[in-house]
Amino acid sequence: MTLQEELLLQNGNKKLVLYRDLRDSTVQLFDEVLWGTGDNQYQHKDSRRRLEILDNPNFVELRYEDKLAAMCLFINRRVVTGAMNHNYFAVRYLFSVPEYRDKNLTGKYALMTMKIMQERQAGPTLFVGVVEHRNKRSFKLVKSVGYEKFSIIKTVGFSRFFPKKSSNVKEVNTAVEQGKVRELLSEFYKDYSMVHFDSIFKEPYFVFEKDGEFLAGAQVQKAHWVVKNIGGKWTNLLLELIPYIPFLRNIFNPSKFRFLGLDGIFFREGCEKEALKLFSHLLKIHKHHSAMFWADERSPLYKNLVKSRGLGLLNRFTNEGDSFMMVNASHLSEAEKEILKSKPAYHSAFDFL
Repeated sequence: MTLQEELLLQNGNKKLVLYRDLRDSTVQLFDEVLWGTGDNQYQHKDSRRRLEILDNPNFVELRYEDKLAAMCLFINRRVVTGAMNHNYFAVRYLFSVPEYRDKNLTGKYALMTMKIMQERQAGPTLFVGVVEHRNKRSFKLVKSVGYEKFSIIKTVGFSRFFPKKSSNVKEVNTAVEQGKVRELLSEFYKDYSMVHFDSIFKEPYFVFEKDGEFLAGAQVQKAHWVVKNIGGKWTNLLLELIPYIPFLRNIFNPSKFRFLGLDGIFFREGCEKEALKLFSHLLKIHKHHSAMFWADERSPLYKNLVKSRGLGLLNRFTNEGDSFMMVNASHLSEAEKEILKSKPAYHSAFDFL
């Protein structure tokens, strides 16, 4: 082990090792991992930038005979729900290296890792994990260590065959403008749970402005995925055909799916159309045709934009991307837990890219 590593557990020829620095080998590994279940699989590419801007990353490796067998990545931040403020510790990624998947190591040591990392947290903490709705194994795994289903997260697609610029859109650059955006975000998400704006202004942030007022806003992060499977027999047949259909492959090309992750979205009441114009502008200036964001299915953000019927074709492909937000809030009072459960949760696109 290096000086930057901490041994969490050793059991014979198996070790759990913690480190916090980003390594070239870790970036390469994240580019190669196949995420998802058998029916819904994809790879993340261009991982470096995404990993560089994580909130307090904790990389925990399971090493089997001194070789990497599995990894669990946690992030740590503070979140706000009304007047409540909590420590938030989330499982961001969990995967096993292919040659070790048949050794039944990952589940057992993932449980150990989660228990160890929970014990290391000082004070009341929300332990969070996001599980794809088809992934029954992961659902059972996190449930066995006290995680409950708090909400359903919708994967929302936005697309345009011919995105358009808008003269009303501008990038936020000054401290005064950033302060104004933070105020608008705080107002927009005041009735949500687990709110944080840690990722805001880590990447370019844009607003739709009219008569000096910011009517809508969003931050963008470029993403590149390689999609292997998205569901049943007919949808996977469609995956094979899409690259040969000119307009359709601009929206969703599974072999090189390039899109924008939209984060920190807000819009004033009745300004859904302005938000869609903003998204279209962002596609145009970044030379993309598709974008995605993630939202609690109970949230006004999700309901109002879906109701607008202006999201475009891509949203039909993302319907299969639902996930469960799983939370262990055992250190909180029942009253606090009920408040958290009763509100739609805030979700940052940075946690899904």
